[in-house]
Amino acid sequence: GYGDIKIGLPTELATGTTYIQFYIETILAFQSRYAEPGKKLPLCIMTSGDTNAKTVALLSANNYFGMDKDQITIVQQGQGVPALYDNDAHIALDTEDPYDIQMKPHGHGDIHALLHSNGVAKAWQAQGMKWTVFFQDTNGLAFHTLALSLGVSSKMGLIMNSITCPRKAKQAIGAITKLTKGDQQKTMNVEYNQLDPLLRATVSPEGDVNDESGFSPYPGNINQLVFNLDSYVSILERTKGVMPEFVNPKYADAEKTIFKKPTRLECMMQDFPTVLQGEETEKVGFTSLASELCFSPVKNATADGVALQSKGTHPGVAASGEADQSSAVARILRSIGCKVEEGSKVTFNGIEVTSGPDCVLKPSFAACATEFKKKFPNPAA
Repeated sequence: GYGDIKIGLPTELATGTTYIQFYIETILAFQSRYAEPGKKLPLCIMTSGDTNAKTVALLSANNYFGMDKDQITIVQQGQGVPALYDNDAHIALDTEDPYDIQMKPHGHGDIHALLHSNGVAKAWQAQGMKWTVFFQDTNGLAFHTLALSLGVSSKMGLIMNSITCPRKAKQAIGAITKLTKGDQQKTMNVEYNQLDPLLRATVSPEGDVNDESGFSPYPGNINQLVFNLDSYVSILERTKGVMPEFVNPKYADAEKTIFKKPTRLECMMQDFPTVLQGEETEKVGFTSLASELCFSPVKNATADGVALQSKGTHPGVAASGEADQSSAVARILRSIGCKVEEGSKVTFNGIEVTSGPDCVLKPSFAACATEFKKKFPNPAA
């Protein structure tokens, strides 16, 4: 399998453009067309001890893919947190060194604390930035709906806007819900393993089930978030960016006393609504979009993807990521009147995808649907 950093994976094989190159080219495209003269759009990358040196080397070797070096900030997580091997939270020792503690990553929720402690968010605010967007390392569809999502955030005055897509009941992704306690309400993510029992104990004896649309009433969180930067910085000043922690052990026995492997305390970036207070909680929303246009992560090995696809779940592998990226461009082209044929279903190494056509358009040519319309003024010609 692939053993390097994920942002170095190719988004597609027609050009071999890597994810980090694609993201930077998209940001530069927005900058060239929509930023004020002389203003640079910044990028921050969160790394770990395992990925930091490789990330720096990849950027340096490729001259930052066209960005100025000072546009990119890298913030590195710490060495992790001690692993726990039972329900009494005994600390696990390193399997190769009995005099050392086994450490595990603390989770992507660290990004908020890192943006605060490194002064990144405040620096962006001082540069006149109004919005900040969080996106994942290998989702080639991340920017197709960015303009739309920003419009929703601006029109509704949202502090935080979660981009979501329809999810099947019990699908293994978090769900956006509205939680009520007394006269308080919060729109926030609930993890899939907690959602069904929560619903059964409160508003739905059947738990998480599909409605007449064929999907769960609770849309899926894809960890693409839009924040109003002024509000975000103010909240970071108060909270220091610290997110609530939790443990999610996988058990080897029905009695839930034996862990399959050591677990950890972790935190998630989408739990930001938990630290909001008063009227802030009323300014959290979500924008639900078709997954075909906004979400196709590449995060699984092929064998794992085959198993997921056999259960009716998106495989999340390199082949599906590439196919979905071309398919999204083709969908946008068809939506404005272009005639684009649809390929047939094919299977590679057990993964079924739609084969072609390979629609690859550089962000410098068109980066969102409105720009597609301008580039193809006579789409049926």
